[in-house]
Amino acid sequence: MIISWIDSDRSIKIRWRDNDRQRKEKVVSDFKPYFFIRAIEKQLEVYKTKYHMVGQKPIKQTGFYEYKKGNWRNLEGHNLTKVFYSHPKDMKDARKPFTYTWEGDVPILRRYCVDELERVPEYELRKWYWDMEWLPKEHPEHPDAITCIAVYDSYTISKKLYTWFPDEYKHQTIEEAFDIQRGTIDELNIFISEKEMLEEFVKDIQEQDPDMLVAWWGLKSDVPQIIKRLFINGIDPRKLSPYKEVKNVDFNNLGNLDYSDIEQPIKGRLCLNLDLAFERQWNDSQRGTLPSASLDYCASVSVGETKKKDSKFTDRNEFFMKAWEEDTVNYLEYCLQDAELLHKIDEEMGLSEGVLAIQKIVKAPFEDCFFVSHMGSTYFMRNAYWKAPTGKYTEKKAYDGAMIYNPLDEGTNGLHLDVAAFDFASLYPSCVLARNISWETKSETKTDFAVNLKIPRDFSDVTEQDIKYYKTDKLGLLPNAIATLKPLRKEYKLKMLEALQNGNKTEYVKWNSMQMATKRLLASFYGVVALRNFGWYDVDLAASITASAREAIREAAFKVRELE
Repeated sequence: MIISWIDSDRSIKIRWRDNDRQRKEKVVSDFKPYFFIRAIEKQLEVYKTKYHMVGQKPIKQTGFYEYKKGNWRNLEGHNLTKVFYSHPKDMKDARKPFTYTWEGDVPILRRYCVDELERVPEYELRKWYWDMEWLPKEHPEHPDAITCIAVYDSYTISKKLYTWFPDEYKHQTIEEAFDIQRGTIDELNIFISEKEMLEEFVKDIQEQDPDMLVAWWGLKSDVPQIIKRLFINGIDPRKLSPYKEVKNVDFNNLGNLDYSDIEQPIKGRLCLNLDLAFERQWNDSQRGTLPSASLDYCASVSVGETKKKDSKFTDRNEFFMKAWEEDTVNYLEYCLQDAELLHKIDEEMGLSEGVLAIQKIVKAPFEDCFFVSHMGSTYFMRNAYWKAPTGKYTEKKAYDGAMIYNPLDEGTNGLHLDVAAFDFASLYPSCVLARNISWETKSETKTDFAVNLKIPRDFSDVTEQDIKYYKTDKLGLLPNAIATLKPLRKEYKLKMLEALQNGNKTEYVKWNSMQMATKRLLASFYGVVALRNFGWYDVDLAASITASAREAIREAAFKVRELE
C-alpha cells in the first residue's frame, strides 16, 4: 500500500490494487497533524515557523493551533490535551513554545496509520526492477548524460531497454545485434537524443503506473540522477509521480536530492533500495557482517550468478567512459543484467515482500518498515493506553549488555570432542515475557519478578545487587506484544514448511517473508527501549532485559556443568 502526503493540496493519498490488479485510490483531506500537552498548560493561539521572503525581507510565517479535550493520559496519569497545528513541516516549530509535549515527533503518515489504518490489503504490486548507466562528468561531449535505462516489469515478465545515440546509422546495427541474440531482451527502444529517451521513459511510467521502483542504491544514485537529467533536458521531473509531486522538486528549481535509503520522494510510487533490504535480511539470518554490498557479490551468494564481463574494456573507469560508443552491445547488456539480477534476487529471497509483510503486520507507511524505532513506535502507539513523551536529547546512561565469554578466563580453551550446542529461542523477547518487563509494570515494591541488574557478564560469582521489580497482576504492553507475535510467527513457519513439502516455492517465499518480518519486529522491541533520544527509551527496561538474558545463560551453563 502506498501512503503519501501531498503537499500541493495538503491531503493524504492512498493507492493500492484489487485482486484483478485494478487501481484503487483514497483521498483524505481533513487529517491534521497534532501532538499532546499537559491539560494544565497555557493554550497559545499561534506559532512562528520558517522564514519566507517578502521583497528583500525574511518574514516568519504564522501557524495556528486548535485544541481538543479528551480522555488522553501520559504514563504518569496526567490529563493531556490534543493540539492540532497548521502543517506537518511545522512539527518542531509548533511544539517549541510548550514546556513538554507527547508524541510531538510523530510524522503525519505514521500518525494517520496509527489512528485510521485498520488493515493493509494484500495484492500483487507492479514492480519495476530498473537500472541506469550514465557517462562520467569528464566525458568530452555528453558529460553526466544518461545513456540507457533497463526495466524488468513484474506484471509483463519482460525486459525493456531505453537507449539513445546521436548517430542514426548505429541504431540499425544495435537492433541487428540484439535480434541475433533473441531472448536477451523483449523490447528495445533507441532514440536520437537523451531527451527523447527520457520523454519515452516518463510516458511509459505514467501509462503503465508501476507501484514500486526497485533498484540497487537507487535512492542514492539512480533516482537523483534521473531527476537531474530530466530537469536539465527541460522535462518536468514531477511527471515521475502520479500526483506530479517529487520531494524537493519544483517546476523551475531543484532542491536537495540527497535522499535517505528509506525515503519516498516520488509521491504515489514506492522506492525500494534492494541493497538495504538484502543487508537487513542477511543480518536477520545471523550470517555475520555482509562482506560486500555490491550487486555482483550479493547476486553470487543469493542466486549463484554474477554479471558477465565480456567487454574489451577491463578497466572499470574506461568502460564507463568509452563502452557506450565503442563496445555498445556489451555496455547495454551490462545494464540489462542489473535489472534482471535485481528481479532474480528479490524472487529468490523475498526481499520486497519481506518489507511489505512488515507493513501488513505493523500497518504503517512503507518507509516505517525498515528501522526499529519506526516499527516499534508505530506498534506501541497503536496498543498503548498512554501517550509516550516526545523524544529528546538525553545523556547516555550506561548499563551492562550481553555476556562476554572468554575461553581463557574460563579455562575452556582447547580441543573438545562430542560437543553439543543449543540456542535460546528469541532470548530477549522471552526474558521480557517471563518477567513482565514493561514501562507501566515497573514496581516500587517487591514482587516475584525481580531482576538484578548487576548479574555478571561472565560466570563469576554475584557480588553486587541493583534490583528492579515488575508487577505480576497484569501483562504489560511490551510482553503482551511479544505474546501476540510469537504464535503468529509460529503459524507462518508452519505454513512455510507446508509450502516447502508441497514444492510450492512461491508460497514458501511468501510465508518465509512473513515469519522473517515477525522475527524482525520481535527483535526490534529491545532496540526501541534501548534507543536514546527516543520517546519509548527506558534504560531500566533495557538493563532489565540484558540482565535477565545473562542470568538465563548463566543458569543454563551451570546446569550443564552439573552433567560433567
